[in-house]
Amino acid sequence: MVTTILTHEVKDFTEWKKGFDSDAGNRDSMGVKINGVFQDAESPNHVTIISEVPSLEAIKGFLASPDMKANLEKAGVIGEPQVKILNKVG
Repeated sequence: MVTTILTHEVKDFTEWKKGFDSDAGNRDSMGVKINGVFQDAESPNHVTIISEVPSLEAIKGFLASPDMKANLEKAGVIGEPQVKILNKVG
C-alpha cells in the first residue's frame, strides 16, 4: 500500500466535487481509499486529495488512464495535477 498526495487547481470546487464524487466507483474498483479531500484555506479552488493505493503500479496506471485524464478535464481541473507517492516507514 502506498500513500498519495494529489494537488491541483480547479475552475470551481463545487462542480469539481460533483465529478469527483461521481467517480467513486472507479476508485473503488482500483482499490483506492480516500483519506481526505482538502481545500486550500486561502484559495478554495486549490484541492488536495490524500489517498491509499494498493501499489505504485496501481497509482501509475490510474494516473495514466485516458479515462482519468478525461474525468479531470470534465471536472474542471486546470493544468496537470502534482502527485507525491509515498511509502510509510513507521
